[in-house]
Amino acid sequence: MGRRRELLGGRTEHALRQESTPVIHGIRHDGAATPSNDDVLEALESAYPDLVFVCWSAAALHGVEYAVGHRPEIWLPAQGRRHGVVMRCGHLPVEDVVTVSGHVATSIVRTAVDVARFAEGDEKIAGVDQFIRADRLGRSLTTKAAILAYLDTHPGLYGANRVRDVIAEASNRAQSPWETYSRLVVHRSGLDFFRPQQPVPGTPFHVDLGSGKYRIAIEYDGGYHRSTEQQRIDIARWNAITDQKWIIIRVTSPMLLSGRATFLDRVARELRTRGWSGPSPTNPPLKLPKIHRLNDVPESKSAGHSLQNVVQSD
Repeated sequence: MGRRRELLGGRTEHALRQESTPVIHGIRHDGAATPSNDDVLEALESAYPDLVFVCWSAAALHGVEYAVGHRPEIWLPAQGRRHGVVMRCGHLPVEDVVTVSGHVATSIVRTAVDVARFAEGDEKIAGVDQFIRADRLGRSLTTKAAILAYLDTHPGLYGANRVRDVIAEASNRAQSPWETYSRLVVHRSGLDFFRPQQPVPGTPFHVDLGSGKYRIAIEYDGGYHRSTEQQRIDIARWNAITDQKWIIIRVTSPMLLSGRATFLDRVARELRTRGWSGPSPTNPPLKLPKIHRLNDVPESKSAGHSLQNVVQSD
């Protein structure tokens, strides 16, 4: 019969692939534009009409900052497999399913529970921090109490102890994932008296981590601070803070990933010059997920960055 050719709308399969872009494995759309998050959701809904978006996909739909960029995650009534898509199955109570912006997803509290159960390493803490983070009006998507109440009403839930461990280290004061990771390193080292979003008396400012007693601030310095305008704002802010006899120690993602001992030694030395006499901090583990996409490490405080694009550091 000769070579088989599959015609699709008058085009060969090869021509169609040249004129289209993959949305998810096995599904393409016309044109060369990079698929949007909505394109991915719609493609999955077309392939799996019974799906429910869960975990990071549900978090993004609920407006959780930094959730966009993870692999799509869906729940199905029966087990399935598709390259590039996380598929889950098992019992999903109907009361945990809601409609968000036209998409079927898990409720906010159930989504926070799932992030705490299934996210990798310490990213689960950074994720929950974004669910419970209070805005300027004191509002948050959910709370530690609501998450714990969910566990109490769902005895035997898989991974419940993991969720409780996450809640024990979570904070509603972290403005970004790297602020969470900074806090985890400092607190796990034994310096748990540093308070997230510590106000600086005599100024209108807060610092990422601070000790009011010793007047030491620890500030995460990421890409967000690189613009000319932000540097201007930062300089004015830092000058106001140091005018109150505070010292500012800046930390970056490479320092948290592979230079923790040096960073913590610097913090300890500054503490000792200001009268602290506690034991030297230990060098704690920080477990971050391996790179899943070839994007920049998410350092900025704007929404839409993936928490997933970081490397593991033990």
